[in-house]
Amino acid sequence: MGEPANASLEALQRLSAELESGDIVFPTSIDVSLRIRQALENPDININEVARLVGAEPVLSAKALRLANSVAYNRSGIEISDVRAAVNRVGTEPIRMLTMSLIVRQMVDARSDERLRVLTHDLWQHTIHVSALCYVIARRLSRLNPDAAMFAGVVHEIGQFYLLARASAFPALLQREAELGGLMFSFSRSVGRAVLESLKVPQQIIDAVDDPAIEGAVVPPRALADVVFLAESMAVFPNPFSNTTADDESMLAGAATADIDNETLESVLAESTEEIDSIIASLQI
Repeated sequence: MGEPANASLEALQRLSAELESGDIVFPTSIDVSLRIRQALENPDININEVARLVGAEPVLSAKALRLANSVAYNRSGIEISDVRAAVNRVGTEPIRMLTMSLIVRQMVDARSDERLRVLTHDLWQHTIHVSALCYVIARRLSRLNPDAAMFAGVVHEIGQFYLLARASAFPALLQREAELGGLMFSFSRSVGRAVLESLKVPQQIIDAVDDPAIEGAVVPPRALADVVFLAESMAVFPNPFSNTTADDESMLAGAATADIDNETLESVLAESTEEIDSIIASLQI
């Protein structure tokens, strides 16, 4: 084994030791978001307190307003312009999802080198497209909670975001580009579980992203893992760390949609284009 490979393995071993000890290291830039996330987990929190917390974070406020005015949530067509009304319209669960999306987005700060910025941008584009598809697939093709499905979509690659965030402390992880995708796919699931557990994310969300339906989803979806698998297989923006070929992706999509009429599926997605685009725009901020 060459020296760079040894360095990568050593870095992963050190990172694994961190995670096993429960030492989850987040950038200081997300402290406020983490505090809001923790506060939102209080089951007794009321709508006024949620609105106050959201209003104290400018980016979160903008996300909440944009989501509330999106096609997915604004059934009446009446646009609103204040945070409390936005929170009242969408409810607490989507606000938790937006807070998590902010944490994920902030995982790699602006001082990262150009390569990390590009990888993070591409991974985020993939993430928000999967998240929007999760919402629509759950709402249109299942009895599952679409807000929970969208949340699962937002965090489904949080392990990869965390590895990118820690890359400055473990630069060896980025030294061999040919191996980077393999490293991400080999370790991101376990890393993601550790991060989500540290953030006290609901177990059903952790299970959905930690144990994806690798051999094909049940369609129509019966579980959040089915929704995430189907959304991933149909996302326009691929994961930049994907180690599957185009043929593999085609087989995945075929396996996922084998039990449903393709025309019906395509029709559902076509009818939901505006809704999907509105969710993507809300998370794009």
